[in-house]
Amino acid sequence: MTTNIAEIEMKNSLRYLMERNKLYFIKYPDSVREYYRSPYDFLVLTERYNYAIEVKKVKTKSFPFKNITEHQIESLLKFSNLLKKNRSFVFINYRNGKRKIEEKINKAYMIEIGDFIKIKESINKKSIPMDWCEKNAIPLKRMKFEKGYGWDLSFLLESNILP
Repeated sequence: MTTNIAEIEMKNSLRYLMERNKLYFIKYPDSVREYYRSPYDFLVLTERYNYAIEVKKVKTKSFPFKNITEHQIESLLKFSNLLKKNRSFVFINYRNGKRKIEEKINKAYMIEIGDFIKIKESINKKSIPMDWCEKNAIPLKRMKFEKGYGWDLSFLLESNILP
């Protein structure tokens, strides 16, 4: 069962598009001990592209690289390289909750796996700052659905998403 709020909202967002016959998706179960390691969280199929998406939530303005495992990065990269129509993304939800001393943050971005690997290898830090995502990643608009909240993922249906 999905309990991570970022995964719940991703599921809401994908379900919204699926109900309109725009795509089909499955949620991989979370890893169970050493017997099964989930390659990524969601597999999404559209008419033009297939997507693998790993969903991450962070409570600070910086996403630590340690929050995504090497096998997840490898799985996303392998999926992207399998077919020309395959694309892989890391979804990062910067969400600090309702802290009284800070402004509330709830922003989400999609980073293509190739860009994620490049920034991980080139940045001289242990994390991706939110301001890097604001300039370089795909920003997602917040949406309210009939059942809960999520993000506008309609860009997944566009034919010119990536070269």
